[in-house]
Amino acid sequence: MLQYGVHDTGYPRNVRVRAHLERRLGAVVDVAPRSRAASRLRRAFHDVRSLARGSRHADVVLVSEFRLSHAPLAWLAARLRGAVLVVDGFVGLHETAVDDGRRVAPASLAARRLRLLDAAAVRCADVYLVDTEPRAAEIVRRHHPAAPVVPLAVGAPAWATWQPSEARGDALRVLYYGGYIPLHGVDLVIEALVLVGARRRVEVVFVGDGPARPSAEARVRRAGLADRCTFVDAVPESELVERIARADVVLGVFGSSAKARGVVANKVWQGLACGRTVVTQRTSALDDVQREVGGLLVQTEPASASSIADALVTAPPADRAKAPRDVAVRLEAIVRRSYDRLTDRLAGLGLGPVS
Repeated sequence: MLQYGVHDTGYPRNVRVRAHLERRLGAVVDVAPRSRAASRLRRAFHDVRSLARGSRHADVVLVSEFRLSHAPLAWLAARLRGAVLVVDGFVGLHETAVDDGRRVAPASLAARRLRLLDAAAVRCADVYLVDTEPRAAEIVRRHHPAAPVVPLAVGAPAWATWQPSEARGDALRVLYYGGYIPLHGVDLVIEALVLVGARRRVEVVFVGDGPARPSAEARVRRAGLADRCTFVDAVPESELVERIARADVVLGVFGSSAKARGVVANKVWQGLACGRTVVTQRTSALDDVQREVGGLLVQTEPASASSIADALVTAPPADRAKAPRDVAVRLEAIVRRSYDRLTDRLAGLGLGPVS
């Protein structure tokens, strides 16, 4: 098997996919990282060469997340080799640049090009991967693919396990971490903190960086929340568990895009696996998770600052949240079931042990 266009060999998503195929199907996986050459022409040359060489004896070509634009090229290589093409559409081009990042105008030619590239990636695939059932349903509704669309749950990394907590004062300790992208809905969170007002003492730590951080800090100051909000720079993933352990509540996503309504963010999995209450926007993608963790997951109404405020006012401190110690195990069972569906789909294409 060739895992093509990998942007980071340690990225949790492609590590998990690779490990599953190795364990369940006995795959021998060759990884072809994306080129880091200085010029676009040299990058293209290196990528084409690695695809041609890596697919030579492959039964499966897997296009890694963040490389959807290369799906047609990978399709050609797979067809020439008689291989199955699996495309990981975990990160769509249009939704990332237009809907979430808002870097590209929706009506622009660039947006239209990204939409066409997304569609081509879906149509090229023999199996197309996303992360949740609602997003899979949206792909089917929009593109009507002949190939199956398989949701693979993101899950929590190995470091995210139940964390003990000590009672500390009267304030509810809330944690946000991320890049201040529209998907996260930080402005709505700040509006909710204003609505909390004197109903409860809430202290929020904002961890991360991004172009929108300065405006978030300025909005906090204007709202008179500077005494209860602390902004710190991004930390390595290895330090996140310490931040989560010191929190009572981890914030999820509150954006207004279609992705925000259908995604289960990394931080949701991580916060829950550590035994912390997670407050995030309501989505049917969380149904399985809600059944496993119960009250540890609090879902708020979309686009509702008052719903977020109410959740923060009523959230228990971590030492009284009654998080089951096996919560990480319960969440991992959800992930395993979703990956078993991928195994079944590949088996249906005649793939047992793959190379």
